[in-house]
Amino acid sequence: MTLTLYSQYFNPKISKSKGRRISLEAARKFSESKLEEILRSLRFQFEAREAHYARLPWEPCKMYVVEANVKKSTLIELIERKL
Repeated sequence: MTLTLYSQYFNPKISKSKGRRISLEAARKFSESKLEEILRSLRFQFEAREAHYARLPWEPCKMYVVEANVKKSTLIELIERKL
């Protein structure tokens, strides 16, 4: 199953209503290199691309296209725990 994750899901500078999907405490520990390291440790195939998140189209971000056999919400929870 192909999932799309945006770095904005983990951005501590935006509110949950604008698209952050994890707690503020975990988001403060976020970095793009840490996210890539977590995805590698979970042994998921992924590709990072430059993109714009729909809720904040004026801010550039990274989009991660992930091949995973879990639901998107489950993957986000796994990442949040490892941050």
